[in-house]
Amino acid sequence: MNDSLQLGQTRQFDLVYVYAANITYGAELAQLLGLFNYEVVHFSDLEEFRSAILVRAPAAVVLDIDSEEGQRAKAAMAVRVITTFPAIYVSSRDNFDDRLVAVREGAEGYFIKPVDVQALSVRIDEKIAKNTVRSYRVLVVDDDEFFLSFFEAVLSSAGMHVMPLVDPTQILMAIKKFKPELILTDLHMPQCSGIEMAKLIRQNNHYLDIPIVFLSSETESEKQIGALETGADDFLTKPIDPEKLISSISARAERYRNLRKKM
Repeated sequence: MNDSLQLGQTRQFDLVYVYAANITYGAELAQLLGLFNYEVVHFSDLEEFRSAILVRAPAAVVLDIDSEEGQRAKAAMAVRVITTFPAIYVSSRDNFDDRLVAVREGAEGYFIKPVDVQALSVRIDEKIAKNTVRSYRVLVVDDDEFFLSFFEAVLSSAGMHVMPLVDPTQILMAIKKFKPELILTDLHMPQCSGIEMAKLIRQNNHYLDIPIVFLSSETESEKQIGALETGADDFLTKPIDPEKLISSISARAERYRNLRKKM
């Protein structure tokens, strides 16, 4: 059975999902969180919770893990592979083993009942703010529309602004229009190879410091080194774990952003 409570104005506040098998407890927690200007939705049905995440990813999730259903709900967090919303656990168990499990599962917080809702809201705000900072502008170039769409979805779900480009011959116009903080490109493209495109970009003194990251199925080390010698910053190999892709892109783009601020 599902008992949903939605507070605040849609799209005005950050969306927070609360999962608790205990309907009464979950509704009360959702109501209290709603006082801190979130759009809160409470779930007690695991399938509805999982479906909601896939349809509309929240800014954060609060999980009551005390029940057997709560333990299974943690498995639903596997969909976070292509999202980055934080999961915060709520439990009556306060011991080293349970806290260690939470750390290993990637939980961003562990609150003991009765929960200090104000402290919980502070933690949620901190984690949401951290994700918001990741809104880097990434230009993705790949002549394979399947991979292009996939990488766009992965990076967009992490909060990044993504411009997909299937035709590398339009790269200069795209850079001028979009002003990317990083360019992610395939190596092998028929109209213009990734190496040629990187050399062309580096011809312009204004674009010397834009990070260029190659993402290709190329495994020969000599070709990878040759690609990096064009002035590229990194070489990632397909297939790539989405979380690794997000972290790699974030690190390079953040470095570029900090450099631009200093300049």
